Amino acid sequence: MAKAYGIAHVTFINLEKFVEQYASKVEDTIKAFGGKFLVRGGEIAYSEGKKLGDLNVIVEFPDRESALNWKKSSEYQAILPGRIENATTQFIIIDGVA
Repeated sequence: MAKAYGIAHVTFINLEKFVEQYASKVEDTIKAFGGKFLVRGGEIAYSEGKKLGDLNVIVEFPDRESALNWKKSSEYQAILPGRIENATTQFIIIDGVA
């Protein structure tokens, strides 16, 4: 079974509230579904295209079902307004290579 990855490019509207209401809480929700951060920020060298956001994130989940269950979980949904109201995000869940 292939792992699944959540990939996000985040542009901040209100960084302080984003951190307080979302970023400080999201890792616990991810861990509850077997996920872990592989990338959360870091320096980027752009070789093509435009900057995609202020923060780039990759989360690894054991499989697609775990990733989708995390996304719709009550724990994640409870903090989601903290992201939506304080950042613009491009976000996908994608299967890895089996």
